[in-house]
Amino acid sequence: MAPTRTEERMSTLGSLDVLDDVAGASLDRLTDLAARTFHAPVAFVSLIEVDRQRLISRKGLAMGDSHIRDSICAHTIGSAAGLVVNDLTVDPRFSSLPLVAGPPHLRFYAGTPLIAGNGVPIGALCVMDSVPRQFSADDRRQLQTLGMAVMNELELRTLSGRRDPVSGLPNRHQFSIDYAARSARSPGLHCHAVLIDVLDLPRANEAGQVLGMAPLESLIRRAGVRINLALEGVAEVYHVGTTRFAFMVDLPDRDAIDRLLDLLRDDLTRPLMAAAVPLSPQFHAGICEATLGRDSADDVLRKLMIGVHSAIAGRVHACWYSATRDEGLRRSYQLATDALQGLQQDQFHLVYQPRFRAHDLCPVSAEALLRWNHPQLGPVSPAEFIPVFERTALMDNVTAWVVDHALAQLAQWRQQGLSLTLSINLSARDVARRGMADALIAGLHSKGLDCTDLEIEITEGEWLRADSLPGEQLQQLAAAGIRVAVDDFGSGYSNFGYLTELPIHTIKMDKSMIDGLPSDHRAQLKVQAVIGLAHGLGYNTVGEGAETDEQVALLQALGCDEIQGFALSRPVSAAELAQRLQAVPCAQG
Repeated sequence: MAPTRTEERMSTLGSLDVLDDVAGASLDRLTDLAARTFHAPVAFVSLIEVDRQRLISRKGLAMGDSHIRDSICAHTIGSAAGLVVNDLTVDPRFSSLPLVAGPPHLRFYAGTPLIAGNGVPIGALCVMDSVPRQFSADDRRQLQTLGMAVMNELELRTLSGRRDPVSGLPNRHQFSIDYAARSARSPGLHCHAVLIDVLDLPRANEAGQVLGMAPLESLIRRAGVRINLALEGVAEVYHVGTTRFAFMVDLPDRDAIDRLLDLLRDDLTRPLMAAAVPLSPQFHAGICEATLGRDSADDVLRKLMIGVHSAIAGRVHACWYSATRDEGLRRSYQLATDALQGLQQDQFHLVYQPRFRAHDLCPVSAEALLRWNHPQLGPVSPAEFIPVFERTALMDNVTAWVVDHALAQLAQWRQQGLSLTLSINLSARDVARRGMADALIAGLHSKGLDCTDLEIEITEGEWLRADSLPGEQLQQLAAAGIRVAVDDFGSGYSNFGYLTELPIHTIKMDKSMIDGLPSDHRAQLKVQAVIGLAHGLGYNTVGEGAETDEQVALLQALGCDEIQGFALSRPVSAAELAQRLQAVPCAQG
């Protein structure tokens, strides 16, 4: 049996996905243009359902829908040329309709059908007035042109450029368009936005490598179906990232949002079969508040990403957007973007913290430490900017600057007759750069320095292996006479294998090991054990971060070789350190 016109119309409306406020909001500019073009106080886009008409976009009319028996547009869709009624009060078909017989007492109507690409009329673009009017042939053509523009806008929502090819849901581009339309329609409206990640990216990449793309895409597609079904009638769902879905909801408070997310999580995380492989979607959500007309679509998505990444990092199901975290991320980004200019404008400088021989507390070496006086942010701690640099390509430039300036200072000290060893920190990325050892050795020789004048400090980690490029370069540095110190020893990572595999000279015990020495007997045993192990392997030991005289005395008593910390000296300028060394003859010993 062939489908009826009503069935065809409803099927077309469903495939276009236009029976909601989101689609209507995107038409508001065209509706307003129709009203202005024809100087009409009323204009609207009407979609005809089974027994009702829905006015998804309207100007000058309060009602949002009506029964089909009260719809003039139901007559319009039956005529390709449209329908014009100069005076509704004298037309027996319409004179008794509520809008004509009662407020607002409309008398003129002109409408053009909205015909989908498959030839099925789904509604009409209409203008109305409270006085009788004439409508010329040119007016009809203009209304038809506007009607085609309305239909084009509705059908654009189904184009591949606005739909994700995996899930078939509206994509991020469509989210931005719809958000802007809703903002124009309801400026100032307060609502909530949610972003759900069904499979965090590292896990998605791993799954793709093991299973191939088909099961992974099947999981994402079926997760999208679950979210879409769960939110049917509540919110439009958008596929805005590889594994991420976003939606907007108008719920009263955070508790209501949390309850909705709990229901979604229970539904979404149920195991499913994806390409014959049993998989379980993950659930991490970011939530933010949004005010339409004030916050842009990009702002909303950015805040949602902050929430999602907070949830992933915190191993929790959901996190609300945090302005504090946002400010920290913006600050980190500013530091990253300003670093190169800072190097060129001498915003960076080096200070030097001496290390003292434990038995007589004479300074025997110094660690070069980088400092940054940012023109807007003021002094920035290296604990803040170094991790930022290490996540970017900046570290190479920063390290080159530090090495060049530190070696120049060491050469100047040598000319002054000062013979202390200089220590420079290198990151894992620095040591993993091919040719680093050759460049460092060449830099020493170019300034007339010996390799024995320099020590490099590296932080222990999984990268610290003899059978690797970093291991090979450490071997090359040590063979040339440069000392290798392991910094922050005991702060977290522990794998003593590298202690016998790599040419280590010095172990610097982390401040966290030193802090508890005066009051914690177990801390004393741990430090004593590390010192004993290091000495047994022939290594020098340094207790760093000593802040009290009691800590210094205990490190001396436990046999530590050198001590570094505020109790003996804070980091100082090169000139001040030179003065101290010249005033202490034993520093040369």
